[in-house]
Amino acid sequence: MPFISKYENIVFKRPFIVIALFALITILLSPYASNFRLDASSDSLVLENDASLRYFREEVSKYSTADLLVLTYAPAGDLFSDASLNKLNSLRDKLIALDGVDSIVSILDVPLVQSPPVNLAELTASPQYLLDERTDRELAKEELRNSELYRDFLVSDDYSTTALAVSLVADDELQALHTERESLRQSRATAEFTPEQAQRLKSVTLEYQAKLQVFQDKQAAMINTVRGYADEYRDDAKLFLGGLPMIVADSIAFINADVAVFGGSALLVILIILVVAFRQFGWVMMPLISCFVTGYLVVCMLGLLNWPISVVSSNFLSLLLIITLSLNIHLIVRFRELVEHGDQPDQIELLSETVRSKFVPCAYTALTTMVAFASLIVSGIRPVIDFGWIMCLGIAISLLTTFTLFPALATFIKPRAKQNEQDVASKAVLKYASVWQDQIKGSTLVFSAIGLAALYGVANLTVENRFIDYFKPETEIYQGMYEIDTKLGGTTPLDIILDAPASFLASSAVAGSAAEPAGYDGIDADFLEEFDNLSGTPADSNNVDADFLAEFDDEFSGGVDDDFAAEFEDDDFFVEDQPSEQAKLSLSSYWYNQAGLQRLKAIQADLEAMAETGKVLSLASTMSVFENLRDAKPLDDIDMGFLVNVVPDELQQTLFKPYISPDGNQVHINIRVFESAKGLDRNKLIDVIRSMLIGDHGLEDEQVNISGMLVLYNNMLNSLFQSQILTLGTVFIVIFLMFIVLFQSMKLALITIVPNVFSAAVVLGVMGVFRIPLDLMTITIAAISVGIAVDNSIHFVARFKDELSASKDYERATDVATQNVGQAMFYTTVVITAGFLIMVLSNFVPTMYFGFLTAMAMVTALFANLVMLPILIKYFKP
Repeated sequence: MPFISKYENIVFKRPFIVIALFALITILLSPYASNFRLDASSDSLVLENDASLRYFREEVSKYSTADLLVLTYAPAGDLFSDASLNKLNSLRDKLIALDGVDSIVSILDVPLVQSPPVNLAELTASPQYLLDERTDRELAKEELRNSELYRDFLVSDDYSTTALAVSLVADDELQALHTERESLRQSRATAEFTPEQAQRLKSVTLEYQAKLQVFQDKQAAMINTVRGYADEYRDDAKLFLGGLPMIVADSIAFINADVAVFGGSALLVILIILVVAFRQFGWVMMPLISCFVTGYLVVCMLGLLNWPISVVSSNFLSLLLIITLSLNIHLIVRFRELVEHGDQPDQIELLSETVRSKFVPCAYTALTTMVAFASLIVSGIRPVIDFGWIMCLGIAISLLTTFTLFPALATFIKPRAKQNEQDVASKAVLKYASVWQDQIKGSTLVFSAIGLAALYGVANLTVENRFIDYFKPETEIYQGMYEIDTKLGGTTPLDIILDAPASFLASSAVAGSAAEPAGYDGIDADFLEEFDNLSGTPADSNNVDADFLAEFDDEFSGGVDDDFAAEFEDDDFFVEDQPSEQAKLSLSSYWYNQAGLQRLKAIQADLEAMAETGKVLSLASTMSVFENLRDAKPLDDIDMGFLVNVVPDELQQTLFKPYISPDGNQVHINIRVFESAKGLDRNKLIDVIRSMLIGDHGLEDEQVNISGMLVLYNNMLNSLFQSQILTLGTVFIVIFLMFIVLFQSMKLALITIVPNVFSAAVVLGVMGVFRIPLDLMTITIAAISVGIAVDNSIHFVARFKDELSASKDYERATDVATQNVGQAMFYTTVVITAGFLIMVLSNFVPTMYFGFLTAMAMVTALFANLVMLPILIKYFKP
């Protein structure tokens, strides 16, 4: 064949051309290696097309604040002593001076209203803080612990721990790029999506990724500085750092370490196994060179394509090295077998026969492995999808180097006699495999028992897991999350958005003003007239008559003094240009009135009573602060209408904006859930909350929207079951069809698929029995195990068919395949198993599970292919 002749003329007779070509390609692509990067953003924890994600970005984000770092501080002595507070103040001053820090909220920064008690005028004119001389520290301790806003947020119940909530400066340009990218992604699914939009999506994605990299690098540097400052105070205090930015930064550090350590360790394991197996310098160096070139080219390609890796795909390099070595080993073993038989004494003929006999099986093993990884694309989870594509690219490059660079290098190795002497380990394994093949009944019982146990485990698979369990207890991520969880009101945010009923909004649109909320008693004409007096400009606000202010003077137990009146006349007291409309908010909105407030209080009380929930904040929390100004006397609609008009913008941003929309028809409840709670069932918690809001509090279903990172992460977890079925189903169907094409036999294809189904079932069964949940990492194990393990099946059956056509004896054909291909299967399994077991050293727990379970799957697949497959072939005689 012309192609084969040209291939042999170039690769075998002019190997320097091939080597030089690879060297040139490597040099040309090398500059792009610096673009290789990691991404551990929150995008990697959610479903790309999740409707809840769109709602979160469109609605919940209106109430969200900037990214927060939370630094807990627990001094050895009294937290409220001068020494402790002075050190806390010193630490806060250092942090606020950092570039990238927007603001800090701590017990030193929040206004106090009961230490001693103040009235509204004093609160707005001159708030008092913990370090002020006029502040009664004992009263402040009680206020901070009992305040709806501060307890379980800034100070623990036992006064031992406080927190500094560090708000980071947002990158508006990055956010704008993210918003545009998501908008274009949504448009991509429509018929109106234009080529211009497609091009814009590509450019925006590149801009966003580049900007994100710079942003994450800056945040990582800033977080390291925060850690350095914290270290200065650890002599007499315990400090832990938490928050999403820190988790992202540390996750990236873990990925970096995993890529470096596991990639290097995999090469070391490969070196050791090659030395033990082949005991010849050439057969050690050539696979190493092939593996290195393959891995480096893929890294450069990812940099060229600006394609980041994530937590899920961080193991791609180890996987790629192992797969490349597996292909190389099959060529080496076949070459040495030909040398041992002495049929082709010429080096070129030996290499030619090696390549000819192994190309189809190796090509099919590469294709089936690519199918396994490509099946991950149907998961719907962006990092899993990317992992599948990255591995498909890598395996294609691996196959190319295996059949070009490797044979070119092999031309420089002189064949030796007695090449195929087996080591003691492979001899023992193959001997016992032959024994088990002869014990058909015993083997069948063993495999049946294992299969039944696996089915039991599969039936008990779960997706529910705690994010905190992704990290080892000795890591700062774990310790910080646990400290915040147990002492400061929970970790994982859950957001509830409550809308006004559709009927209320519809009647408002028709009438031009809001309908009356349920439980609303109405406001008399005199009150409306008083509010109309506020309709002038701020300069004219002295139209408010003396009786009206006197009423508030009495209500707020301290009067409205001259300074407060002056403040009231100032523009700063008015949040918008038309204060009369804001003053009437309690009259025109569904939630911002006494009836709505009472309803919110009842809802918040029920939410706080749940075992899974920690800190709950809402408009009810804000109003409790003002109620405390008047000895806990409830606010009526007059009070609420007045408050929203006179509270300064600075306090508006803290007390109102996070919890209620400008028109008062939508409220936001923020909940923090205990991530460390044993037996946390997110799905059940979400269902219970929804049922409670609708059943117990009379809300309509369309009024209730539950979102936040807990919901988004829960949706991703729930999708894993379906994704696991889709990925495995896709793998088995496509591989089965490929078997039919390769073996030209439906019967043989069915027989060959059985050991691979068995190995996948064992992996999932072990996960179910030992309650190892499906997650972003473990969902890929079964498909990957099948993709890699099927390589052994293809090589075994291909050799069996060759021997059967020559001898027409099923017994002899399976024995020869076991003894010859079995050696390569043993070596590749040892390499793969050792490579994956290295991953148990990771700080990222899912990576540990991934490594251990995949290694176990490889060992299971080896024995299934060396025992189960030959037994099935002998019994059914395909």
